[in-house]
Amino acid sequence: MKIVHIMGYFVPELGYQEYYLAKAHKKMGHDVYVVASDMIYPFSNIKKMFKDIGKNIKNRKRKPGFEVIDGLKVYWMPHIVEYTDFILCRNVGKVLEKIMPDIVFAHESRQGMTCQAAPYKEKLGFKLIVDQHDNYHEMPGKIKNFLRATDYFGFRKHLIDYNFRKSDRIVAVTKRTKEFLLKTHKISPRKIEVIELGVDTDLYNYKKKGAIDLRKKLGIKNNEIVLIFSGIIFSRKNIELLINAFYEIYNDYNLRLIIVGDGEKGYMQELKQLARDLKLGNKIIFSGFVKKEKLPVYYSAADIGVWPGNNSVSIIEAMACRLPIIMAHMQLPHLVSHNNGFKFLLNDKKNMKQCLIKLIKNKQLRDRMGNNSLKAVSKYYSYSIAGRKFLEAAK
Repeated sequence: MKIVHIMGYFVPELGYQEYYLAKAHKKMGHDVYVVASDMIYPFSNIKKMFKDIGKNIKNRKRKPGFEVIDGLKVYWMPHIVEYTDFILCRNVGKVLEKIMPDIVFAHESRQGMTCQAAPYKEKLGFKLIVDQHDNYHEMPGKIKNFLRATDYFGFRKHLIDYNFRKSDRIVAVTKRTKEFLLKTHKISPRKIEVIELGVDTDLYNYKKKGAIDLRKKLGIKNNEIVLIFSGIIFSRKNIELLINAFYEIYNDYNLRLIIVGDGEKGYMQELKQLARDLKLGNKIIFSGFVKKEKLPVYYSAADIGVWPGNNSVSIIEAMACRLPIIMAHMQLPHLVSHNNGFKFLLNDKKNMKQCLIKLIKNKQLRDRMGNNSLKAVSKYYSYSIAGRKFLEAAK
């Protein structure tokens, strides 16, 4: 089949659902296309993020045109207008007419490219599957919550409802997202399929030799227990809570902490200053962004994965590399429902420390929960499974 994945932003350098799903469909033998804008997602501090992974960019704009990336046929479409992460492009319909797809997977119902694909469904005869990640999730602070709600209900909801009417099926990436769709958009439950985010298990798996080499390179001793966080860093990730908790216990249990990622420049500076104020020295390693191909080595070199705030797909990557997980009870609490870790109430440092200490003090528990993480990924969260489920949703 000819399959199109369409989205506002495609960032294969960093991965994400749309990249791994498209790869999974290609691996199944389908003819897979990606249609996206010529802009990189407006991450904070994007130049440094790309520099960390060995790619220098002058700005967020890519060269419009066609190229093949990892076997995927990618059309970079010239954009017309961009408002926050809502983007519209020229010639989307012409490219769809050229491809004549059997299925179009439109990623994120609230983005402009979904609206541009939807009108061509009847004309070209393709199945349209729209996915929903967003719950217009809460942001810290009343003003930010007000602005986010105004954007969603004053502008995006009307477009989203149109996209849902045109779609054959809607994919919610969590049960909580499905509940949001039922309540806010009044969608029939029969039209919604829950297909959770996953991980590319060909890439993300335990790397024993790489782990040994990395620990040696970073000066981490065999008897030190390593905590790791990874992801795009902004204030909702709540990493200051992790640093403060780490400070209170690191001497008692011979700990190190690796923070992988980058993001909001001001917030990153605050975190590094906090580490200096607490005189943590080399006990905390800020690695910056790491190429996705090297991330499994970082996870493999650690003993416990910790996500103190906004949940992230990075958690599943760590699980695939056999890590036990500690995470705030937020969007993805099901990820530790496999006896593979613990969750704690958001901002509850005492509770988080209790979870940490349970795992730090008990290597057998760490090993058992790490193995359970791997089993859960194999059974529920690989993109080979998610890829099949997306195709089944189109039947």
